[in-house]
Amino acid sequence: MKDPYTRRLLNRLSTWFPVLLLASLAMLTYWLDAQVKGGGRDARTGPGDPDYFLEDFAATSFGKDGSVIQHLAAKKLAHYPDGQPTLVEAPQLTDTQPGKPPMRVRADSGRVSGDNEHVYLTGNVVLERDAAAGRSKITLASEYLHVQPKLEKADTDRRVTITDATGTHAGGALVVDNKARTLKLSNGVTGEIRPASR
Repeated sequence: MKDPYTRRLLNRLSTWFPVLLLASLAMLTYWLDAQVKGGGRDARTGPGDPDYFLEDFAATSFGKDGSVIQHLAAKKLAHYPDGQPTLVEAPQLTDTQPGKPPMRVRADSGRVSGDNEHVYLTGNVVLERDAAAGRSKITLASEYLHVQPKLEKADTDRRVTITDATGTHAGGALVVDNKARTLKLSNGVTGEIRPASR
């Protein structure tokens, strides 16, 4: 038989065991709650770190009839909290709005404003719009393009080259208003007009 001291110690431990177990569970619950409310971030996550990122992804928007309206693919997307710009690596956007010719845009990188009103594409920007009734295929190439999707406007203050069936045109700046169907080249505009094919 055990000595009286050991028996008292075991009695006290067995008496306090449920309290210690409940205290441990309470601390664990508090820690889990803090992780969920804090987005699961650890102490290394700072204000300049993304709150999430995607790699090798594609996103597709569908119309009411189930047809594809837009398709966005990229190597990487880094989303930042608090309205900071979203960064996209190697974006490729295909736009197939009903009644409009398909359009594709690609670039080395992109940045989307926190309010999604502005898209800034940089590095090897290429925009292609397919031919449609009465309009030839058009290709636009530049190192930079600022797009305002909701307003259907785009502009650049960098060298831009536009190629279509009529020829090749280049300028140091470009302003496009898709709703008004206007395109304005400026700053050292040059061009080559091809003869109409018969």
